Amino acid sequence: MGRFHDKRFPGESDEYRAARDELLAAEIELRARIEEVAVLRRRLPYGGRLEQEYVFTQGVVDASGNETIRQTKFSELFRADKDDLIVYSFMYAPGSEKPCPMCTALLDGLNS
Repeated sequence: MGRFHDKRFPGESDEYRAARDELLAAEIELRARIEEVAVLRRRLPYGGRLEQEYVFTQGVVDASGNETIRQTKFSELFRADKDDLIVYSFMYAPGSEKPCPMCTALLDGLNS
């Protein structure tokens, strides 16, 4: 393994530079493997057909805080006019009735 570049941090020791180069080589190798796995994932054939039509129940809260309940069939998630599907699992703290605020904030930003 050689050095990746000649830039050095101020006061950097040879031992530190060698460890950084080793880390960078491992990260490059990991990234290449992640890409290889992604190619394999995209090559997967379609899975089996669902035995039943699943229905999701969703609470939708408007800007005023009013909640309405909506049901969506699984098959409706894959209509021709739908380009993207994001699946996200909210995390709940033990004993909490509401999901993690970071989870909900993340998803709120996707629909803006």
